[in-house]
Amino acid sequence: MTHFRTALLGWLAASLFGPVACLAQDDGIERPGPPALDRFETDENGDDVPDGWYNLRDVALVEGGRTSKGKMFRFEVDQPGRPARASRAFGVDGSKIEALNISFWARLERAGVGDRLGDEPGLVIDFLDGELLSARRGTIGPLTRAVGSSWVKLSKRISVPISAKDAILSIGLLGGTGRLEIDDLAIEPVPRGGVETDDLILNGGFEFGSPAPDSWVSENGVRRSFPGRDSDSSLEFDRPGARALTSLGLPVTPGSLIEIRLSVRARDLRGADGAIGGFFFLDASGRRLPGASGGIPVFRWAGSFDWRDDQATVRVPTGAVHAVFQVAKTSNSGTLAIDDVTATEEGGSRWRPFHVAERSAGRHPVAPSPKIAAGSALDYSRPGTPVAGSRGFVRADKGRLIFADGTRARFFGVSLLPPSTILDTDDADALADRLARSGVDLVRLGDLDAPVGAARSLIDDSREDTKELDAESLAKLFHLIAALEKRGIHIALELQSLRRYRPDDAVRDPGSLPPGGGPAAAFDPTMRELLLGFAGKLLTTTNPETGRKLIDDPALVWVTIAGEISLFDLLTDPDSLPLAYRTELAAQGPGRSGWKSAETRQWQAAAEGLRKLGVRVPIAGVSHWRREPDFNAVQASAGLDLIDDRLFWAPPAQGSPERRSMLWSADGGIRSLAAAKRKSTLPYVAGQYCGRTGSWALPFEGADFLLAALIADVDDWDALVRRGVFINPEIWGSAAPGTAGGEDLFPIPEAINANPQVFALLPHISALYRDREGSKAASADTRPRATAPLAGWEPRRGRLAIDRPAIQGVAGDFRDDPQAFREIILESDDASGVVCVSSVGGGPIAQSKRLLVTAVGSIDPTDITYVDHWKNEPDDIGRPPLLAEPVHARITWRNRRSVKAYALDNTGARVREVPLEATADGPRLVIDGRTPGLHWELVSD
Repeated sequence: MTHFRTALLGWLAASLFGPVACLAQDDGIERPGPPALDRFETDENGDDVPDGWYNLRDVALVEGGRTSKGKMFRFEVDQPGRPARASRAFGVDGSKIEALNISFWARLERAGVGDRLGDEPGLVIDFLDGELLSARRGTIGPLTRAVGSSWVKLSKRISVPISAKDAILSIGLLGGTGRLEIDDLAIEPVPRGGVETDDLILNGGFEFGSPAPDSWVSENGVRRSFPGRDSDSSLEFDRPGARALTSLGLPVTPGSLIEIRLSVRARDLRGADGAIGGFFFLDASGRRLPGASGGIPVFRWAGSFDWRDDQATVRVPTGAVHAVFQVAKTSNSGTLAIDDVTATEEGGSRWRPFHVAERSAGRHPVAPSPKIAAGSALDYSRPGTPVAGSRGFVRADKGRLIFADGTRARFFGVSLLPPSTILDTDDADALADRLARSGVDLVRLGDLDAPVGAARSLIDDSREDTKELDAESLAKLFHLIAALEKRGIHIALELQSLRRYRPDDAVRDPGSLPPGGGPAAAFDPTMRELLLGFAGKLLTTTNPETGRKLIDDPALVWVTIAGEISLFDLLTDPDSLPLAYRTELAAQGPGRSGWKSAETRQWQAAAEGLRKLGVRVPIAGVSHWRREPDFNAVQASAGLDLIDDRLFWAPPAQGSPERRSMLWSADGGIRSLAAAKRKSTLPYVAGQYCGRTGSWALPFEGADFLLAALIADVDDWDALVRRGVFINPEIWGSAAPGTAGGEDLFPIPEAINANPQVFALLPHISALYRDREGSKAASADTRPRATAPLAGWEPRRGRLAIDRPAIQGVAGDFRDDPQAFREIILESDDASGVVCVSSVGGGPIAQSKRLLVTAVGSIDPTDITYVDHWKNEPDDIGRPPLLAEPVHARITWRNRRSVKAYALDNTGARVREVPLEATADGPRLVIDGRTPGLHWELVSD
């Protein structure tokens, strides 16, 4: 599952339950801190409820527990959706406490999910500020597939917002089903400031994990086991090929010695190298060093032995920046366990884990962007825009999307993340206005089947099946579609991705199915008929605001059957297919060939069903990030008309943060990803594109967005769709996701409206796409090849120059290296960032009298901190406002004489006139980095 979908489930769990309990605001009692260890045995008032706990639902306090002594909580529910839980409140002063280390033991039987996303067992903790308003939320779970019938210890560090005064913790099934038992809940407050250490390994004792070990990558049968060596946890390897690896928390120094220590135990490891421990060394771009220097084994284990301490040293090779320690089991038999792993570097620095902070000195607060002012330089809506669909229905022809009038149909758009498709009228109109003025001409409506709860779900939330639509939600969706069409914005639909099946759907074992049905949906005929039933009600109901059914609406440009649902997901998650479906799948044929045949039949039948409903636009199979050849072949099979791709580019996790950009990508970034899936006979749309960021933006998100747009333009994609607009933050640019409080409690990555690096560039990228607007379609054999050089991109230097009639810009390192275009000269004193110039009002820069100038660098929340130097995982996601790295640039408008310049606010309104420098080439705008701002306007008389 992608980072977004994982985060979305957590946000939905938080949002659906809302504040799971309330603190009394007038009791006048000073609340005690959290319990160091709660075994649920103290009951001083004799009410049969452990002291400190309240709001108990579907839970019993029973004898026994992990050690068969004392008591434990037992939650037991057979009906989905019941809020089985127990809650407790305690004080936590965020000005003194930076995190809570929370752990508990759990076991779970007959686990099932509820009817809504987020209805799964776990732990939720709300932090409240001094006004008892929600400040942030943390979670452990979901536990549905993480915990079985044996006791497992789950532990996690959860950061505390600095404004926190109180916390409410709830634990239980939380809408899921089964029997969950909880014992030995422990909460350890971590004082602010951290502790210095010379140990470069995080979680070397494997105490933190839920249940996979935090800060480690574990694959193919690696699991935390209990107990460890004189501790609760260790790491066990029990399958051939099992491996675990972790990065050292700081950069290493070539020539220095690294000492590695660990405890290890083996059982029946056959062969001289039954298991191997060693280092990999990488350069600043995250590439493994060549030759023997790239990988150095330091431990070899075989046979059987009880716990012992091993130690070794290794010298850091020349060119190394990053060191990764790995343990891998090669033997076909036996097991290996490790514990207490530490690493120190000779003469290395001491550091404080969880306290790697972004530079804040010299950064400026980013002003929110509540709207785009009509007629401003940021308004890239098309003058006299016709209603979407005015060129007739889109069709697939010779590998391209074509309008009915014969012109190319190329789109630049955004996707909406649930529940952003179900909006009140004013909010829908404001969103449509904003997108139109940003130059967007397509909105992809995905995850329409997401069960988010009453008034937020398109599928009727009150029924015991998923066969009917909610009339009020459908009306809201129809209004949004009408508002978009009115402003010239086309739409694309995705029909199935996050559906939760219910008891009366006649689907086998619905409580065990992943969202959307998971791999089962790729061959189950019952699920296919439910999908077509949903499509029929959505596509054949008349929209009262347009007077048309969606199947008769030329503003609809394509339909995608499913999102991130495939039998090939079994390659990465073999347990995602419930037992009830495995026998039927086996009958489809062996392995990947059987998957390919079964999935081809499913999507072809679904496409045929959509045609019978009256769908006349191109139909895609599955929009997915998968790249296996057999999976790709399914998407290009007969009956499917286009490829709807998902491009989630991830920078090398071990690369230097200063190079965490596609600008440095030696493998071509999303260009090579797209080339692996494209077919010359089918149109190609990147239905969702973004950097895979975790819980906040990559440092060069703007530069990567510009490069992605150039790739899509040069390689002639039919659509580039950036993911995605979320409901939070309500005011664009006001906060990073999950930091604003209220309903904005959970970090949702890749939200456009949270990231000024992205939305500040929307108008410029729309200008790039308009260059070919209205052009006649050429034959398919002239489509550019993805292997052709991409002019202006220099991956070795990490820089990009883009030169098009309506947009000229630079991204990356242009220090002392001005970029001279025909109309504009761009200079920068920075090693990163983006400077773009585009014509306002359409047409080329050469004929324009107004130019929009945007300069944007890295933007981060205030006080964001990371787990280690590599910044792959934030520890504290920070708080508003966002802080912008200052950009230093000079923009010369060549061969112009009388020019005025204005600084703009983030709505596009003019704030003040800015003096220009006179040069021999023309007037020059100097951006000195001292004054906040992202946009400027140049006006020529």
